[in-house]
Amino acid sequence: MSKKYIYKLFIGIILTVFISEITRAQNSQTLYYMNRIPQSTLMNPAIQPTCNFFLGLPVVSSIQMGAGNNQLALTDVIMKHPVNDSLITFLHPDAEFDKSDFLGKLDENNFFFEDFQTDLLSFGFRVNTWYFSFNLSEKMSLSINYPKDLLVLALEGNESFMNQTADLSMLGVNMLFYREYGLGVSKQINPNLTIGIRGKVLFGHVAAVTDNKSLGFYSSRDSLYINANTIVNTSSPMIAKTNADGEFDGFDVPSYIENSETDSLIDLALAHQNMGLGIDLGIYYKPIDKLALSLSIVDLGYIKWNKDVTNLELNGDFTFKGIDAGEQITNDSIDDPFQIIVDSLENSFKISNKSESFTSGLGTKVYFGASWLVSNKFDLSVLSRTYFYNDNINQAFTFSANARPARWLTTSVSYSIMNGTYNNIGFGLVLGGAPLQLYVITDNASAALWGQNTSSFNFRFGLNVNIGCRKKSKDKDLPLLRRGFF
Repeated sequence: MSKKYIYKLFIGIILTVFISEITRAQNSQTLYYMNRIPQSTLMNPAIQPTCNFFLGLPVVSSIQMGAGNNQLALTDVIMKHPVNDSLITFLHPDAEFDKSDFLGKLDENNFFFEDFQTDLLSFGFRVNTWYFSFNLSEKMSLSINYPKDLLVLALEGNESFMNQTADLSMLGVNMLFYREYGLGVSKQINPNLTIGIRGKVLFGHVAAVTDNKSLGFYSSRDSLYINANTIVNTSSPMIAKTNADGEFDGFDVPSYIENSETDSLIDLALAHQNMGLGIDLGIYYKPIDKLALSLSIVDLGYIKWNKDVTNLELNGDFTFKGIDAGEQITNDSIDDPFQIIVDSLENSFKISNKSESFTSGLGTKVYFGASWLVSNKFDLSVLSRTYFYNDNINQAFTFSANARPARWLTTSVSYSIMNGTYNNIGFGLVLGGAPLQLYVITDNASAALWGQNTSSFNFRFGLNVNIGCRKKSKDKDLPLLRRGFF
């Protein structure tokens, strides 16, 4: 792979960021208060489900996926052609596109995200006032950050940055794919206080993490100046190549992947390497009979990547003062000006590769919730989620109404303010209890009605086996959550 190809690939990635609409969603907010579902303990380890024992069926017990971004809706990037019966992007010459309105919707730091998670094995059981749970999960997450200055440069040129620097240092990628072994313990201290903790051992499969120390674009009336000091750390089966000058020259695909050799791919999927540790903490407290407060910290931890590691470093400075056309004519050679610029960029920036271990965080989430028991079978709740990722913070709020009209039925309707939008109406449904429980949850059921104005979506569904869900007669007037929020 030549350096020219690398630069073209880099430009292609940036263009993809410009026009992509869906690319990392977080755990469903609606799930938090649907605590008849054993998987709700993944959001707060202090929660103790109703049933004395549950078994999550491999893969199908819990599948979650989602995607989105923090500001843009589909109609911001794709629109109807003003004349023809077709759809065009906002970059099309005929698009009725207001640059100022588009740029006004962006934050200084923006992101796209997607994730996928499934449990290969999970179970939990109660022992008196203790509750123990275990999960073996596969998790994948991707986020792409881009600064507003990058879009201003792309759409309006450098006029807004005369004699000042466009800060592009927030541009980066964070992709993690890893396996999680989690062991949770919850203890009811008294009827009004429950605490929980989950310890996690992690093994990384693939990672690509950007460490952007500096990336800037400065312009004046007579020159352009670009500086970069960026590292992209990767851990994957791909083999990094180096040319005769010791510079990075692309990746080779291993033969067992290219030829889809089943045994080798299975060995790769089951490998225990790139070890990390994590912890979840939770507390549930009832200050008065009808009010429940809860707090949890989830995915506090790290993974140390030391297997098949490549550190790609882009470092250099580039100054462009124009092209001397007179000299080209004098020398009877008029080269492509764009090619001259590309050649200058290649000579100014060097892409070198090393192989040193690196550490990545998991993306810590902090949940704080309050719930009011209207009746034994109905409560109103509010949940705040603060998500720390890529040295940035994303905030979301969810309001939900949760009903338990029968032992075999739980429903929830939620409204969320998240990812820069205010039109997220969610829904949750749980059918059955013992021996089988089916559930489906989404924070964005409204996307089916006005998806063109929605910035993200997520959903989770699964099938559990439950045992020991009936309550003693003395508890019959209480809600069906033995150690839940009420």
